[in-house]
This record gives sequence, C-alpha cells and structure tokens, in this order.
Amino acid sequence: MTFILVPNEGEDIQINAWNWRPTLELLFAAGVITEDEHVRVGGQGLGGKVDEAKALLIAEVVQRKLLTMKPGERMLADLSVSNEPKQPVVFSPGMKSDDMNNNELYSAMNEWLETFVEFCRYSKGFEVR
Repeated sequence: MTFILVPNEGEDIQINAWNWRPTLELLFAAGVITEDEHVRVGGQGLGGKVDEAKALLIAEVVQRKLLTMKPGERMLADLSVSNEPKQPVVFSPGMKSDDMNNNELYSAMNEWLETFVEFCRYSKGFEVR
C-alpha cells in the first residue's frame, strides 16, 4: 500500500505503509497529531489534511528524532532505532499474525525521515491520499 502526500505547494511524494506507519506513531507519541488525525492521515480517502503550521511542527519533531539516528539506521514501530538490516518476511497461507514481528516489520528509514522533514518544511501543508 502506498500513500501519496499532496502538498499545497510543490511535488507529491509517495511512501509505503511500512515507512508511513512508524512515522505516524512518532507524531502521535509526540502529541503532534490527535487520535482522529492519526486515523485520517493513516488511511487513504479519509480526509487526512495537515495545515502549514502543523507541517512545520511535524518537521521539527521528526528532525529531533533524526538527531538520534545515523545514516542507514531505521526507526522501528516502537520508536527505537536499529542499525540492523531489515529482515525480509515471507508471507505464507498458514501464517498467523503472531508469527510476525510488527516492530521489525514496520520501520521508517533514516533517508525517508529526512525526505519527509524537507517535504513538511516546503509543502505549506499537505493532504494524504
């Protein structure tokens, strides 16, 4: 699943759910987005919008997280940081949700977070599609 972030100014960017979900967890944990906003920007077609002021605040929060990370590292779903390579998951017909490590499965790469900071700074706000 891909999310398209459509800025008020500039170019759209696309991000996959594997990177987007932990990004939203960071914003929610930091109190930047409410539970309702978390739902809206976490789904397609739910009217998820971010105004310019909030986009700038998001950039600040993500930048602070980046200060704890090095190039090539990733932020896991629990917001911890890892330099271990992401382990591929093979989905099989008999697989159960308990067989997956969601903390490992969803992780935001350092490079994505840097891109997102710049996008937020220059977007003048954005909508999630």
